[in-house]
Amino acid sequence: MTKTKTHNLLKRCSAFILGLFIVAVGVALSVKAQLGVSPISCTPYVLSLKYSLTLGELTIIFNALLIIIQILILRKKYKLAQLIQLPMVIIFGYFIDLAMHMFSGFNTSSYLWQALYCILSCVVMAFGIFIIVQTDITYLPGDGLTVVIANILKKDFGKVKIAFDSSMVVLGMLSSLFLLHSIQGIREGTIIAALSVGYLVKFYSDKLPMVNMWLAKTPKN
Repeated sequence: MTKTKTHNLLKRCSAFILGLFIVAVGVALSVKAQLGVSPISCTPYVLSLKYSLTLGELTIIFNALLIIIQILILRKKYKLAQLIQLPMVIIFGYFIDLAMHMFSGFNTSSYLWQALYCILSCVVMAFGIFIIVQTDITYLPGDGLTVVIANILKKDFGKVKIAFDSSMVVLGMLSSLFLLHSIQGIREGTIIAALSVGYLVKFYSDKLPMVNMWLAKTPKN
């Protein structure tokens, strides 16, 4: 591997880690908004209200299960290189706990502030996902499973993503009803996140092409 390619790989890996942290900040902001967490965080958040593990630790466990599901679906077709999702999601989980600690002093005193936190969380989360996608290294397990299902069914990723996010919300609601006997962590903010984050990622992709150029796998000399 040439020096230029090595430098570019390190740059993309660093950007991926940064993207994970930005997404984690978005998750923490959605929790602080108290209007419902993002779809992929619904079940870990509900479990964090029931058990002593942190939101980040439960996110790691939940996403590890999503990796196992990918393996069960693809079997021999599963690429071992995609196991890189596991260490990445471990980093992501602890980033969530760090972000939750960072914002521990933030309090929402009115619905207006809750709404602002909710919108900000979507904007931040989408930007982090945008960065992750641009690095072209791997996906977070939820998106990885969505890609697997879309390829198996030969369906559009966007449509499968909506269906997957909807199933995560339903799973979160069922978990909440079963464990807490009420619906916790799933409100209008969850719907806003499900509907807006994808569009915001596309917006960043359209408006910030220089990021893709900067992270290009084969940069021009």
